[in-house]
Amino acid sequence: MSAFLEHAVHGTRQMLPSSHLVPINASGNDSVRPETQLADAFAAFNSTAGRLEHWYRDLQAEVVRLRQELEARNAALACSLAENERMRVSLRRILDHLPCGVIVLEVPGDRIVLINPEARRLLSLGQDDDPHLGEVPARVRELIHTEYKKDGESRSQECEFVAGASGGKRWLAVRHCQLEIGESGKLAAQPEQRIVILRDVTARKTAELEREASRNIVALAEVTTVLAHEIRNPLCSLELFAQLLATHGGLASEPREWVEQIQAGIRALSATVNNVLHFHTLTSLELQEVKLAAVLQSGIDFIRPVAAQAGVALDFHNALGDTAIVGDPHSLQQVLLNLAMNAFRHTPAGGKLTVSASLQARAMGQAASIEFTDTGCGISPEHLPHIFEPGFSGAGQRPGLGLPVCQRIVQQHGGVIQVESRVGKGTTFRLEFPVL
Repeated sequence: MSAFLEHAVHGTRQMLPSSHLVPINASGNDSVRPETQLADAFAAFNSTAGRLEHWYRDLQAEVVRLRQELEARNAALACSLAENERMRVSLRRILDHLPCGVIVLEVPGDRIVLINPEARRLLSLGQDDDPHLGEVPARVRELIHTEYKKDGESRSQECEFVAGASGGKRWLAVRHCQLEIGESGKLAAQPEQRIVILRDVTARKTAELEREASRNIVALAEVTTVLAHEIRNPLCSLELFAQLLATHGGLASEPREWVEQIQAGIRALSATVNNVLHFHTLTSLELQEVKLAAVLQSGIDFIRPVAAQAGVALDFHNALGDTAIVGDPHSLQQVLLNLAMNAFRHTPAGGKLTVSASLQARAMGQAASIEFTDTGCGISPEHLPHIFEPGFSGAGQRPGLGLPVCQRIVQQHGGVIQVESRVGKGTTFRLEFPVL
């Protein structure tokens, strides 16, 4: 404030006209009367004081205006900073919830400046540590350091590769490019930054592989069906001739055994061919009223040569009488053949297969029950839930279609099939059909 007053007094001195500063002569006599000089001085002082007061008011107004403008700018800056912080938080949240992985890094130096949780998950990186590029799979690093240029602009192509994961293989799609902001392709910052986008395409690749496998299976099924049709006709002729030879009375015992061996091989091969046709074609059943006991007896007679060849005793106990069901005789015999062949494969020579048929009382009425009980090696508990799956094989056995075909045929007849087994003791398959 003293400096301001000093400046004001100095200004006042400069503003007083020289006519008011009258020197006094040596004799002490003034050329002008003192009263006049004093009056002029006060008038000049009052005029200068008025101007100073006016300037002070202007200065105060300017200070107020500047203060208001500063406050407005500070408020705008604070609002802008708050908005920037809000946008930063929102963008970070969006980045953290993106379904793809995002990595921003500086090159050279390979310093990762930003990585979202999805990228950490896809690359199996920790969620807390600050990762470096050396922890990223080598294939990703190779893609990051590869530049694709066209027409003077840096471009990137999306590449797919397999990455190992704790839950199995994972397919990743990786795209990277130079991070640019603004016009003329100017870099956002120095050193150069690159952005890497990662996508999990495992589901799509798995679907593609499954579709390809399905196409192969369909093609294989078509070829297999054609071959089965072509094989079945000669097999029928061979079966017929073998049956004629077996019933020929002039054969000695040894040739008769040979014929029985031929019959067993033909019937086993027929079972395989029929399983292929049943499984790979939508075979329509010729349903009719059939005497189940007669169908079973015919099937037992058909598989006796196979049982003799396997060295397994075959017992049949029939308590059905004239019980009738609605069914397809050929399909029912296929079920019997499949279950018998399955028992022969898992029962050592000297064992036994017992087929029992009886009527059982159920809540919905009577049901025809057929049990196939063998003395074979049995089925382990972990394999039991999968035995009706096509191609399933347990205990080193070759995969087959017998049991899945049995399940399908039984269900087409409105029946059920169940299995009980003890390792080392044997297995029992139980079939039930509604009776008329």
